[in-house]
Amino acid sequence: MLLMAAVAEELGDLEGVPVGIGPVASAAGAAAALAARRPTAVLLLGTCGAYPGGPPIGSVVVAERVGLAFGVAAMGLGYVPRPPSPIPCAADLTSAIHGPRVAVLSCGAVTTDEVLVGRLSDGWQCEHLESFGVALACREAGVPFAAVLGVSNLVGPNAHTEWLSHRESAQRAAREAVLPLVQG
Repeated sequence: MLLMAAVAEELGDLEGVPVGIGPVASAAGAAAALAARRPTAVLLLGTCGAYPGGPPIGSVVVAERVGLAFGVAAMGLGYVPRPPSPIPCAADLTSAIHGPRVAVLSCGAVTTDEVLVGRLSDGWQCEHLESFGVALACREAGVPFAAVLGVSNLVGPNAHTEWLSHRESAQRAAREAVLPLVQG
């Protein structure tokens, strides 16, 4: 199994591959890592934001499916001709990790507008920029994928400030949640 994260800080002392920030960079970084390392499975670690009604800051969540949205389309300012379908996470990986199962949405940027938060959150509990890119690369390579995320902030105007305050503890919590899987 190969651990991936957007940046090395999210991996901490765990061996893994940083793939880049955002859906495009993470898809390219994951595809390169998959081609070079040929893992049997991928586990993505990171921090995420919770949409209204989602899990509290400080919790660790396990993605059950990941999707991709475009803010410009959600606001009615553009359209996506063929929006990608959500990608389910590998049940055999997710069942081995403790934590609530959530639907994770990837966007091109951290959502800070309240109106956009309301439009994106329908059917999604968390926002994480890299999940869909890595999941897509894994799906195309035929490699099982799962994501474990520490909730560092609420999605909205205070997201960055909250992320700065809680990112280290959220990263640590996500790493601790996967230790039994990566050490066993």
